Amino acid sequence: MKTRIFIFALALLFISNLVIPTTLLAQEKGPPKPKQWKGEGTKIEFQSIPVITMKDFLEGKKPNRKITISGTLNFPANAPEKNVPVVVLLHGGGGISDSYEYWIKTLNNFGLATFMVDSNWARRNCKKDNNFKKAVPNCNDIHRGITRIVDGYRALELLSKHPRIDPTRIGCLGGSLGGRGCLYLNVKRFQKMWGTPGLDYAASVPMYPPCNVKFNEDDEITDTPIRIHVGDLDTYFPYETCVNYVERLRAKGKDVEIKVYPGVHHSFEVKITTQHGPQTTFKQKVRRNDGRCYYEENTALPVVEMAPDNVAAISQIGFNEWYVSATKKEKKKIFKKINLPHRFGWRFPQIDFDTSCIIKYQTNEYNKEAAEEATKLVKEFFTTTFKLQ
Repeated sequence: MKTRIFIFALALLFISNLVIPTTLLAQEKGPPKPKQWKGEGTKIEFQSIPVITMKDFLEGKKPNRKITISGTLNFPANAPEKNVPVVVLLHGGGGISDSYEYWIKTLNNFGLATFMVDSNWARRNCKKDNNFKKAVPNCNDIHRGITRIVDGYRALELLSKHPRIDPTRIGCLGGSLGGRGCLYLNVKRFQKMWGTPGLDYAASVPMYPPCNVKFNEDDEITDTPIRIHVGDLDTYFPYETCVNYVERLRAKGKDVEIKVYPGVHHSFEVKITTQHGPQTTFKQKVRRNDGRCYYEENTALPVVEMAPDNVAAISQIGFNEWYVSATKKEKKKIFKKINLPHRFGWRFPQIDFDTSCIIKYQTNEYNKEAAEEATKLVKEFFTTTFKLQ
């Protein structure tokens, strides 16, 4: 009997190992440790900002020091010695993943140079940068991708002076938080505060970016053509928020389009590499996923109940109206949650009052058909915009 049970257990283990490479369920144990990317190409160092709060970013408050980050430049085969178009690649919160290896190779094959910016490695000790009392669970909780915007500006300035690059044909492609960078670096207000006067990107391709924050004057953008790609099943940043933003930009006469892929999740271009190998689907339990919540920049936040060093700069839409009618008990409950992190020396950039939009899971899933279509559309976009032969 014991022998049969043992054999049955072994059979179950064998079957489960066969299933794992296709779909993986993971329990979040904090963000992965940053790794220095060592891809092929010419590594170029340049100056940018350390991790700062979203509030400091929105107020244009410059940090008192700079940090050195790097990017890796790759030219296509048989590229000329000058006037080569280039695409700046901005990665998501998890760092330079397989999807960026894919885009480097793909864009190079299109005849475009690529500049892969590593935004995470130089900022891996963000708790030291901000004098946090304890380790920050995730640096992304502090900056929410706004560092990508500044990195994009610095990369643009660097490449515009490169002897082999055509300064009039510099584009941007980024995914997730990197998509936020490629999208919002076109906002004139941010460009004025953090960019270089007279320098704009010639084209922008945000892949599944977060569009769920309405910033002041974010519909006043440059004339850069923008093409957004997102799946309608995205659990990180639902596509409806980007559709709404695109409608506001198009109402201003801007050249902005969005492609929504039916039945498609986040990070759909390539399979996700894990310790178990390439995964078609990667589902993850997380502490909180507020991508479905709608926020707005809020310069009129009540400060009486907030910790003295609170750095919240955005709140859920409707928060001010809720605050006027809320009872003391309701306010106490909300601000207790807001102020608690300050005991540990770190803080969130936003204020929530309705947690029904917050979920505790997120999904990445490769989709072959969507990947092929997105690749085709990206090629057509850059070919037309950059007037490639």
